[in-house]
Amino acid sequence: MAPFNKREIGYIKAIADVGGHTTYCARTFNHSDTLAKVAAASSHDGKGKYAFVSIGNAPKVYTSGSTDTTHDIADSRDWFHSIPVYNVAVNTNETDVKSYERVTPECYLESVHARMRLIQELDVSDNAQSHQEYRMLVFRHKERQCSDERFAENFSNPLYDMFLSVNNYKYGPLGYRQKADLDGGVNDYVGATNEKNDIQSLMTNMTNKEDYVFMKDVRFYLGKEYGGKHIYEDTLHWDHADPIATEATDLTHNESNNKNYTWYVAFFCTTNGAGDADFPYVRMDTTTHVTSG
Repeated sequence: MAPFNKREIGYIKAIADVGGHTTYCARTFNHSDTLAKVAAASSHDGKGKYAFVSIGNAPKVYTSGSTDTTHDIADSRDWFHSIPVYNVAVNTNETDVKSYERVTPECYLESVHARMRLIQELDVSDNAQSHQEYRMLVFRHKERQCSDERFAENFSNPLYDMFLSVNNYKYGPLGYRQKADLDGGVNDYVGATNEKNDIQSLMTNMTNKEDYVFMKDVRFYLGKEYGGKHIYEDTLHWDHADPIATEATDLTHNESNNKNYTWYVAFFCTTNGAGDADFPYVRMDTTTHVTSG
């Protein structure tokens, strides 16, 4: 059965009298009056940096040497950040419900909107860090991923397989995934540090469209050597309009559909010189729109 279109969903909501309460749940990632820089990891060659942000709670995934036990992708990684945009608590007391709460387990996840601002610092001690190249990718897996493995269909780890490398392996900043047809049926994650995932490769590798859907893959330059431009801004919008029924605070913990709500935003940067990069200030402001009641 084909999914309902927006007009059909609007008709269903009107007939069922759903949508009497509107929720706007706002969150800010890395709010800082001092423009504090985001925690980032250094590429293994020491010439670049990267950081990840998950839109929604960090999912459970496989990791190096393990394809039968799942782990939180953000475990022990201060450079893997998450914004819990789908956390919308239920408060059935309509006289006391807050603007960021829903009034019934049954609701419609209307949309998620994010505004992003990235600022390159120009006044740094190392002049090479005053102008840098960036790559930003926004993507999700084709199958459902979730922070609760009971609702997940896939445990792929983009830190090992978000790119396609020149050797036809799937690569990421932490290693690679062997392809079963090349390695006698083996399809495990392997930690690796070589020329296939140094910063230059991470800046240029093709994306793995066999497993992931990419919403954005943009490259830009900021700093003194690029006309003094040091701010990059972007907007991300997910127009869901999905009926959901769950008593869990996290709306993705539901059996209403098998849609994948976990999106990743990956940032890579380099000076293209001998020294390490200086990861910038990044701020994201998100708004989750839900109707219930």
